[in-house]
Amino acid sequence: MFERFTKDARLVVTRAVEEAQNRGDSRIGTEHLLIGVAHARSLEDLIPDVESILAELDRMDRGALASVGVDPALIEVAGPARSKRSGHIPFTNGAKDILKDALRAALDLGHRHIGVEHIAVALTEIEGPDRATGVLSGLDLHPDALRAALLRRARQAS
Repeated sequence: MFERFTKDARLVVTRAVEEAQNRGDSRIGTEHLLIGVAHARSLEDLIPDVESILAELDRMDRGALASVGVDPALIEVAGPARSKRSGHIPFTNGAKDILKDALRAALDLGHRHIGVEHIAVALTEIEGPDRATGVLSGLDLHPDALRAALLRRARQAS
């Protein structure tokens, strides 16, 4: 499937892997793909910038810690528990689904390649609770409206 990815779409995946490594995460999730899309900047007028996404992820993490009774300030004072991972990091099932759905989005549009826009469309189609949709919601972006704008752009480009 990756042979159909454009250079920029491959960069999205590479950036997702790098971000998971930098954060010390054990898996590459949908939130990492969203960060990769933001790094590509080809959709900068539609997708939030990397800093906004990272800030929202940190806010979500602090909220999750607080919800189980852990004071997030204590974690931050002690310093990040993250250490840069090296080696192979697997994709979550959700992230794998995004990459498959990007192919479907491309085919639905009659495109022979998978571009950044197709990955972005797939990120807006996630059903149920998910880190990427949580970030988008936290940044006041509604997935349906974002998907419509992305699809309009993809159709105009073809």
